[in-house]
Formats: sequence, C-alpha cells, structure tokens
Amino acid sequence: MLLLSPFACLVPACSRGPEDAPRLSPGEKLSAETTGYPKVTQPRAFRWPADHGCHPGYKHEWWYLTGQLLTVDQRRFGFQFTVFREAIAPVPPHSPSKWATSQLYLAHVALTDVYAGRYLSDERSARGALGLAGARADPFRVWLEDWQLNGRADGAGTLIGRVHVSSRRFGYDLEIRNTRPPLPQGDHGMSLKGPQGNASYYYSYTGLDARGSVRVDGTPYDAAGSAWFDHEWSSSALESSQAGWDWFSLQLADGAALMVFRLRDKSGPHKDFYSGTFVDGAGDKTVLSSGQIEIQARDYWTSSRTGVRYPVKWRISVPDLDLVLDTEPWLDDQEFVHGFRYWEGAVRVDGRHKRSRVRGEGYVELTGYTSAPE
Repeated sequence: MLLLSPFACLVPACSRGPEDAPRLSPGEKLSAETTGYPKVTQPRAFRWPADHGCHPGYKHEWWYLTGQLLTVDQRRFGFQFTVFREAIAPVPPHSPSKWATSQLYLAHVALTDVYAGRYLSDERSARGALGLAGARADPFRVWLEDWQLNGRADGAGTLIGRVHVSSRRFGYDLEIRNTRPPLPQGDHGMSLKGPQGNASYYYSYTGLDARGSVRVDGTPYDAAGSAWFDHEWSSSALESSQAGWDWFSLQLADGAALMVFRLRDKSGPHKDFYSGTFVDGAGDKTVLSSGQIEIQARDYWTSSRTGVRYPVKWRISVPDLDLVLDTEPWLDDQEFVHGFRYWEGAVRVDGRHKRSRVRGEGYVELTGYTSAPE
C-alpha cells in the first residue's frame, strides 16, 4: 500500500457508515499542507524494533497487513488490516486537556469470503489520546480501540504478533510470524513517489505465516496462510499532476515476492511514475524503476454502488528479469466504500519467470478512479 496521505479531510472522532460518508478516494484530494513537517530526502538505516512504532513528527504514516487464508476444506479468505495516522499540527498542542492531541487515527478492515462471493468491510476513526488509538514499538502494538496488531519484535527484525478485528458481520484473530527479514523498499528504505522528489520511508515483510480464526456472520473458521506487512511514513502529498495509484504486492509459490506501483499522471500514461522491488526465492533483492516495469490493464469492473469503473485484471512485465505475471481478482467486487472509496482486493497470480511457470497470490490497491476509465 502506498503512502502519501490517507486523509482527504479532517476525520471525525466517531465512525460513519457507507450510507452517509463522503465517498472520497485517497487519490482524489490529498492533504498538501506539509509546512513544518520533516521531508524524506535521503536513505536511512532502519532500527528494529524502534521503527515499528510511531514517527509522529511526519505528516502521515500507516501500518498495513493483508493476506490470504485457507480452511482445511479449502475455503479461501482474504483479509486487510490498516491503521493510518495523520498529524494535524507539526507540534503537540499546548493544552492541559487529556483529549488534546496532534494525531488522528483511522482504521480500515476488510474480509473477502471467496466461497460465498462476498466482501465485508468496516472503518473506525479516533483521536490519538486517552488510549483510544496509537502505535508503539516495544512492546509492539498498533491499535484503534479493540482493533489491534500487537506482539513482540527484536533488533534482528523478528516480528511475531497477533491481529484482532471484531466487526458486526465479520472478524478475525490471527497469529503472524515472519519467515523472511524486513525488506527496505526503494533506495535503502527511501521510496520515491514521483519525479519531483516526493518520497517516503518504507519497509515490508514480504513473507509472514498467518493462522487462526476467521468469523463470518457468527460462524467461525480455522484457517492458515500467508500475509504481507508494510509500514510507511512521510510528509508528501500527491504531485499536482498525479491522479492516483495502482499498487501490487504479490507472493509467488517459489518463494519470490514482487512489489510494484504506478502513480498515474493526469496527462496520460506516458508520464506515469513506476517503482518496485523483486525478491527472489533466495532473498536477493532487485530494485525496479520506471522503464523497467510494464503494467497493463486487461479487464474492467464497474461498481453498482458508486458507478466507478476499475481495472481488475492486469499483466505485469519486467523484461530485465524475464518476468510476466497476470493477476485476477478472486472477486471483482472488493471496493471499500466508507469515508474513503477505493478498490483493495485479494488476487491470484499466474505467469512466467525465466521460462518456468509461476503461480501465487497477493493484493492490489487502486485509488483515484472515477466513473470514466483512466
């Protein structure tokens, strides 16, 4: 998941349902006021476990966990857990009130039930005060009320935790454990987001074991699978010419992993900005940039709720790696429609790497789309 700004407006302290929420996309109207906040201008060395926690001086930050799970009888679920932090002032307020804070938090959670053909989602927001929401490194915990990801981490990058979500129609309690070390994205952790130098600090866990319980409409299911975790912080907004992004996190059955994204330019695809990272089964990393990545939409789906037309099938090519991957959603309708509107969904992968067939799974996020194709 890309990080520029998840908030299109000041988030209220209580949740709203999709029927009365302003249906915005994170790519449609991003907060551009970054005066007084530090900018990401050079690579940095990550420090574990400290960097799993909050970086409150930066304008925005998020912790993002997605994965796919199977039950014993092969019933498939996809899940998303995201907590966003947005600073509303570059310095903490001078107030004796326990409610006073310069930080707001927003959580997005979702569950894709492939067998039943349904996508369930929910949203909450809260102040970063009175223990309602926050993030800390040791012991590791990211939470908004009782939705949380917590556990333990160490200086070697080990991450062992549990994610808990309980919503009206769905929930999950999952244990996660990293099978690969954290991966600094971009240039030693500095991920460029456009030709004008916007950037974030960004690292990923591309291989996590996940197992536990999933609940749908009161029915529990034991399930296990794999997950992907991102943590990113920045003070950048979309550049004025950028409309939104297409982002992919793909885990291949041979142990390789690919993260790629395209920031779409309003003037046309010839000015789109690309970036990515490929990690092979042995853990060797290749950083990818514009000119090395080709992303082509192959089919579309139109939402009956919002009228938005999203590309849902894709071909991703990296000629330098002799890599071609086709992604297809398990369900077309994985549109998140609450205070924000975007498409975030579980996909399957089929393709070729160096003349060998490869399969896999992953997640795709699409923002900034309107009712007209882009």
